[in-house]
Amino acid sequence: MKTFLLMILALVPAALLPASADERASDVEAFMEEYLRLWNAGDAGTITEKIYRFDAPNAFASKEGLQAEFDRLKKDGYSHSQATSIEACWINATQALVELRYTRLKRDGTPMPPNDRSTLYFVKKNAAGLRINHLIPMNATTRWDCASYKLP
Repeated sequence: MKTFLLMILALVPAALLPASADERASDVEAFMEEYLRLWNAGDAGTITEKIYRFDAPNAFASKEGLQAEFDRLKKDGYSHSQATSIEACWINATQALVELRYTRLKRDGTPMPPNDRSTLYFVKKNAAGLRINHLIPMNATTRWDCASYKLP
């Protein structure tokens, strides 16, 4: 996992620059919007069947594991997550990076600390479509910039 993280960071050398949208990755951003919709619906079954395809062990890989996370969040007053930005880029013909910036909101409308959150997602395209393969939590103050490679 450490090697994978180093590889990803090497692909994003401008990690402190402002993120900028790349229209060539609009399909990946739409995939992430659907993921967020399913997450907010608490749909552990669909997420584990159609969104996640982890390359390494992950507690969220099973419906039961992800449902346990939803139950934990709800116990703490969680209502839903609200994206502040979704920025994606293709790094080759079958792999993309996506930065999702978001806030988790409680049922009373207040943010769950920390207010600002950021996760970098490693997404792969295969015969079944796009799938999230890795989740990399980031410090919300970290900024990155990524332009898609030229797709054929």
